[in-house]
Order: sequence, then C-alpha cells, then structure tokens
Amino acid sequence: GEVAEATTGAVQERMDTAKGGKQMVDEGGQPARAALLAKGDAKDAVGTDKEANRLISLGAERLETAAKKLREAAGMPDVEGIQGKEKFALWADSYEKRAAAYKQAGALLTGELEGPVFSDVETDALRLVLAQEGYEWAYEKGASAAGAAAKS
Repeated sequence: GEVAEATTGAVQERMDTAKGGKQMVDEGGQPARAALLAKGDAKDAVGTDKEANRLISLGAERLETAAKKLREAAGMPDVEGIQGKEKFALWADSYEKRAAAYKQAGALLTGELEGPVFSDVETDALRLVLAQEGYEWAYEKGASAAGAAAKS
C-alpha cells in the first residue's frame, strides 16, 4: 500500500545519496578526501568555538555568584564543623578576578564563526572517508603491533 511505497521511496532515496557519496570519494580522489576532511574539521572547530564561548560566559556568571555567596557567608558567625571559612574572602577575591578575565576574553570573542554546510551526499562521503581513514589507521596500528611482536 501507500506505506510500503513511501518506505520503498525513502529507502531508494537513501541508497542514491549513499551512492552519490561513494561516487564523490571514488571520482574525486585525494582532493575530495582533503576537502571533505577540511570541512569536517571546520565544522567541528566552529562547534567547539561556540561551546567555548558559552562556557566562558557561564564560568564568569558562576564565579561571580560564588564570590557573592562566599562574601555573604564570610560575614556571618562561624559554624562548628564548617572548614575553610577563613579563606572565603580570599577565594571571593580570586573568583572575581577570574570572572573579570573571562568577561574580557568573552568581549574579544564576539560574533559567531561561519561554518560549512554539508549536503546529504557530502555527509555520506565524509562518513565514508572517516571510516576508510579509521580502517587504514587500525590496519597500520595492527601491522606495526604485529611487526613489533614478530621482532620480540
């Protein structure tokens, strides 16, 4: 019925995309591999940059909050069993300085980097290249381990 036709169509489309990825790698050779790996690394780098900026902002916020709470607690009477209270003000100072440094870093890192966009075919081609690279790496590791074992 309709569901079977839709499923068959989706499977065929997926197979065509995979074939396109393999064709891109096979026909494009080393230049295609290099471009796909470069785009993959660029996409990863942009994602890491975005996460780093988020963490810089979050770090500054959390350090400021902790410093405020440490100062408040430092001004209250001591409680038996609470250790390190004599360091609360010192910690608060260092946290505020670090938060200020984070804010300066964040101010230097404004805007988001533009990253590459992948077509479905490119995505499959990159997966193929990464799988081949992983296989080659594993094969080389295995061969070098086998060679080392044979020498011992």
